Amino acid sequence: MNWSSSEHNRNMTVRIVVVVGEGERWRTNLSMVESSVKPNCPPRKPVLKLPFLQIRLIHLSKSQHFADGLTRYGRFSPSMDQGYHTLVSPSPSGQQQSSIPATWNTAAPSSSSTSTVNGSNGCSQISNSVIGNGDLLNGSPGQIFRAGPLFDRLSDELMVKIFEWLDSCELCNIARVCKRFESVIWSPNLWKFIKIKGETNSGDRAIKTILRRLCGQTRNGACPGVERVLLSDGCRLTDKGLQLLSRRCPEITHLQVQNSVSVSNQALFDLVTKCTNLQHLDITGCAQITCINVNPGLEPPRRLLLQYLDLTDCASISDSGLKIIARNCPLLVYLYLRRCIQITDAGLKFIPNFCIALRELSVSDCINITDFGLYELAKLGATLRYLSVAKCDQVSDAGLKVIARRCYKMRYLNARGCEAVSDDSINVLARSCPRLRALDIGKCDVSDAGLRALAESCPNLKKLSLRNCDMITDRGIQCIAYYCRGLQQLNIQDCQISIEGYRAVKKYCKRCVIEHTNPGFC
Repeated sequence: MNWSSSEHNRNMTVRIVVVVGEGERWRTNLSMVESSVKPNCPPRKPVLKLPFLQIRLIHLSKSQHFADGLTRYGRFSPSMDQGYHTLVSPSPSGQQQSSIPATWNTAAPSSSSTSTVNGSNGCSQISNSVIGNGDLLNGSPGQIFRAGPLFDRLSDELMVKIFEWLDSCELCNIARVCKRFESVIWSPNLWKFIKIKGETNSGDRAIKTILRRLCGQTRNGACPGVERVLLSDGCRLTDKGLQLLSRRCPEITHLQVQNSVSVSNQALFDLVTKCTNLQHLDITGCAQITCINVNPGLEPPRRLLLQYLDLTDCASISDSGLKIIARNCPLLVYLYLRRCIQITDAGLKFIPNFCIALRELSVSDCINITDFGLYELAKLGATLRYLSVAKCDQVSDAGLKVIARRCYKMRYLNARGCEAVSDDSINVLARSCPRLRALDIGKCDVSDAGLRALAESCPNLKKLSLRNCDMITDRGIQCIAYYCRGLQQLNIQDCQISIEGYRAVKKYCKRCVIEHTNPGFC
């Protein structure tokens, strides 16, 4: 072929492919592009490069059939989206496939897909790139370039496995991407854990919308796959939403509904009655709750399977309500009654009577608790491992001594703000509870003598808070640092500690994080 022949160039069909970004193409047919070819030059595909733009001019012979190119380069999905970044990777096999799509199996007069052109200066071969039905294939022999959204190649089952790593809010967001995502995310396997957070979200509306979509895929209108529901960060629920949840999700095991002041005893009764597998319940800040009852009037009442119960800031719970809760929840292991200000020593006596497996208990900020309440809690014996009586200012050495002697497997004790606690109870605690790992005695009447006894008897101590302990000096801190070398956290804020005590901790406790208020420490 004589490339200088303008007559032949006029009869030539040139197709321009413009690729901008991924999956966007515009094609234009030109009758002649004289400036793109030069005489006496080897044939090649002219390329015009612009910033963020690529234009490829592909020579197509009128006598060349699309089927020839497809036979050479193999099957390719006509509907698959193409992007520029997909035109850089060759086929891993390096072999051409002989099969072509049925829609292109029209004619194949030539077995070779290489166009041969004879010119006056010799014989040249041009490997034509074939464009068919929106698919772009590179013209290099033995190379196949395929593209398209990767998610289109995944099965629904595999996509469900990927989406299992997302929480409820993220699932709702990706449902807006495309219709396939919207259909896949409503698989029941993705909604075992429902998490709704944020003050702008209505808990009732969110629960209703989610359960409507999930229950529409079941025959009985229930969602047995939902096991955990968490509403936090200001997302509140009312009786209506909680009753709907109880009715539609009978297999729920974990529920957290915080600061939902509109939830009442009736909704909670429906929950524990219908959700018989409930094990974890957090109703922090539900001020209307007074008790957790099951089938009132029935003797003996049905026992709940609750093992974790958080009633923090449930100010309406009294001693009588605590009695009902303890009687109906004999399997409790974790019980938190922080700032339940109506609870007294009379209510605490029901806990060891019914909840004999209790390991963790917090009655911090329960201002009516005294040493007599601790006498009752001491009946739990070695089972009790965690106890917080922080800011119970009526607790003294007498109560802590009984707790220390009876609950000798204690691992965590918080007596912060109990100003009547002194070295006497700390000495007994150190000798009786050698397994102690964390201790908070901030603002207690403790001195260096108590710290020395603690350091010598509890060498495995990990966390210690001495905030606002005015009687502690460098000597006590040095004893703690020397004996408790595994210490990880130490709070000495507002203490009379100098740089010597600070350096002793840094010397012996290499991994210890020190909280202090002295700007001179470095």
